[in-house]
Amino acid sequence: MASPSLILDIVIGGAILGAIYSLIAVGLNLQYGVTRILNVAHGHFLMLGAYITYFCFVLFSMNPFASLIVVGPLMFLIGLIVYTVILRRVVKISKSTEELEFRSLLLCFGLYFVIPGVAMSLWTANYRGYEVPLLGTINIFGAVFELNRIVIALISIVINVILYFFLRFTKMGLSMRATVDQQQGAQLVGVNIHNIYAVSFSLGVLLSAWAGTLISIIYSTISPFMGTPYTLIALVLVILAGIGSFKGNIVGGFVLGYLTYTTMRVIHPALTLVVVYSVLILILLIRPTGLFSR
Repeated sequence: MASPSLILDIVIGGAILGAIYSLIAVGLNLQYGVTRILNVAHGHFLMLGAYITYFCFVLFSMNPFASLIVVGPLMFLIGLIVYTVILRRVVKISKSTEELEFRSLLLCFGLYFVIPGVAMSLWTANYRGYEVPLLGTINIFGAVFELNRIVIALISIVINVILYFFLRFTKMGLSMRATVDQQQGAQLVGVNIHNIYAVSFSLGVLLSAWAGTLISIIYSTISPFMGTPYTLIALVLVILAGIGSFKGNIVGGFVLGYLTYTTMRVIHPALTLVVVYSVLILILLIRPTGLFSR
């Protein structure tokens, strides 16, 4: 029988991991939900966010949490450049959603190989890390948690809440939702689809990079190829949640967080990716449109 401390560890640890997973996936869900661009290089933008955080800490002694204010605008700009230079023309010439998905997928596959290659050329393939200032620990009935992880989970939740209010109540957010629901109708009332696509893609890159910042604080191990497993997690959560479902993204993040954390603590850490793949297969077999699709 599991001890009370182990149960509490799973309850709190799974919630922390779930909050981080939801932040990892929300950017990809936003990109694909609005633009139908399946960005399989999503995890590599997360990697770039982690590297920027590392250099802010090493070169300027900036607190990793404070580096979010640098990572966000910089990666939004990079996302805007990538969309404008690489993806905008494909969006314009594609005559159907299926054609756009296919062409953008090929381009993003190119980015999947180019981005880590450039990162390796600039910073080598060696692992990098930094000594994260520890905020302390908290002992809850025998289960010990680092305050860093709890703060990171809270930041992830706050970012998701801010994004929800942005999509729900701002003019840009309403335009994004209108584009998803009825693209032609949105254009008829004056919504510039290409601007919405550019902002949606860039915002997805920003959110991915912020996730990279927070992950680098937890694991302190950064390399050009660290993004691949996070791309898989994001893709699984998009499928689990349902395309464009904000609520599904949050719920799916916590479901996957609890499953993987329980696997790590009770069975073996090496089996976590097996759990992720199993969830993907089950969802595709049972409910391929996702848990919260409309």
